[in-house]
This record gives sequence, structure tokens and C-alpha cells, in this order.
Amino acid sequence: MKRFSYRLLPLLAVVLLLSGCERYPTATTDGSAWDESWTILGDVMGIEDPGNGFTLLDNNTALSFKDIYYATFTSGTPSTYTNEDGDEVDLYEAQIYILVNGCKDEENARLAIREWQDRESETYRITETAEENHGDLSYTVCTYETDSDSNPYSRGASAFGVFGSYAINVEVTCQESWTGDPAAVLAGVLDGAHFSADLT
Repeated sequence: MKRFSYRLLPLLAVVLLLSGCERYPTATTDGSAWDESWTILGDVMGIEDPGNGFTLLDNNTALSFKDIYYATFTSGTPSTYTNEDGDEVDLYEAQIYILVNGCKDEENARLAIREWQDRESETYRITETAEENHGDLSYTVCTYETDSDSNPYSRGASAFGVFGSYAINVEVTCQESWTGDPAAVLAGVLDGAHFSADLT
């Protein structure tokens, strides 16, 4: 009997792993039903289609064991770009980055946000900062420009917020050739962001 149960352990682990990947929250924080067509980051956050020519490039759960989730949407035809490390990467006209980082508690999530904001102010020239409410969450929103020759993107907008013990960062960054408005796209993404009622 013991030999039989031990042999089932690897299969059970796979089943649990797969079932975890397919788990959706039951509802949003405003009481609406969860829409499984949203891009989901863990069981924390769902993102509606951002429109404006953006398509989902990557939804990375590789760091889910650390309670970190990451998704990227891109716009435009990619070109080859060699980064500072000498690696060739696809460079798009514009990108949306979404990062959800699980922390020990809300205080640590706010500390993480402050560290991200400090790093952004060191990297970019911040042109405007404002507090905005989108859905059930309050965000600090920054628009910025880049002066560095090593950064292929010329401008962008970022939002920083805290949901429970999670630090949230949403960023829209673009090349000079892109004719869209990063701040307007960012506002649309934040308006289409939903959070799990299961975590409140």
C-alpha cells in the first residue's frame, strides 16, 4: 500500500501544479464576476485587453513560486536591438509592462513601491507626478522622458499601487516614432485592471 501511494506522488504533484495554473478568482473587489478572458497575473490581478494596437507578448509565471507575476503587451513591428549586455532582443514601438510582487505584508509592499519609485527617478527625468484612482485602487502616476543613449525608449508613464500585500507596477514605454500617448494608454490599462475579492 505504501509503495503504491509513493508512486502516485509525482502524478499528484503534476495535477496540483496544473490545477493551480487554471485557478481563477471567484469575483472582483467590486463584486463583479471574474472574466476568464482577462490576462491573469497569479490569482491576484486580471487585465482587460488594452486595445490601442497592443497584443499580449508574454505572461510569465516562472517566478510564481516567489509570488511574483509579470506580463507584457507590445505594439508595432519589432526590430532587432542590441542591449547593453550585447544580447539581441526584439524592440517594439511601444510596450506595456505589468509587475505584481507579493510581499510579507502591506507595509513591505509600500516599501517596495518606494524603492521602485526611487529607481525610476534615478533612471528617467520625471516630468509629472499625480495621485489617481482607477477602479478600487489608488496609484501614484509618473510621466517621464529618457535622456540616456543606452535606452531605446524616449518617454513613458508608470503607475505604482498597493493591493493588500502586493506591490503593483504598470508601465507604458515607447520609442520616439510611436504616435500614441503613454499616459492615456496607461489610464486605460488601469481602468481595465481588476483585483481578486478572494484576497480581501
